[in-house]
Amino acid sequence: NATVVRFAKSLGYKGFPELKRDIQREMRRKLRAADRMEETFAQLRGEENILAKLINRDIQLLQETVQAVSYPDFHKAVELILRARKVFLIGLNASMALAYLLHFRLVRVKKDAHWIFLTGGTSLLEQLSFMQPDDVLIAIDFLQAPREIQTALQHAKKISASILGITDFPSSPIAKSAHVCLYAKRGLHTTVNSLTPAFSLVNALAIAVGWAKQSDSIKALTDLDQLLEERGP
Repeated sequence: NATVVRFAKSLGYKGFPELKRDIQREMRRKLRAADRMEETFAQLRGEENILAKLINRDIQLLQETVQAVSYPDFHKAVELILRARKVFLIGLNASMALAYLLHFRLVRVKKDAHWIFLTGGTSLLEQLSFMQPDDVLIAIDFLQAPREIQTALQHAKKISASILGITDFPSSPIAKSAHVCLYAKRGLHTTVNSLTPAFSLVNALAIAVGWAKQSDSIKALTDLDQLLEERGP
């Protein structure tokens, strides 16, 4: 600690907190959407096969995600969902698609799930008011979680509901609040990140929940198939 403080002072700062705040401001500046897209374009400059370049990057990130995800934690995540009375899912911006996919998959195997959607006003609070201690909140987001997600996390903790997080780093607000957290690698935050590993992780989680209750899952899907056939084309 003393070495870090001396280093900060040697750079002209009063102490480490001031250096930390300055670095955070600079990182936020570099994480603007336009800057990240510009950096991504710079990395692709001169590349003849952009498709292959980006897909190969996704393959590498998928391999890193396989190594980063703890299988015991993955099993705990499945158990949290299975034991929950109701599953609440929230993800905003690009993560909204991840939350919806997991909701879609869970509902198909007849897991009582609610995808939290925001329509303005008090809609978030109205939906959170239905959450009970034997429910689980699945929060999906990366980097700095939006205020709405932090509100959902605070409410879940207040009523002692379980929290399952899906994010990229242990330092994220979601990871710090979650009882169980799964990590998906997304690449450098100074570029446009990949969602491919997160989609694979969410898909694997949903299938694992279905696998854990195979007979119920197959019956639910068989009933759905029958309804679709009765309705006709």
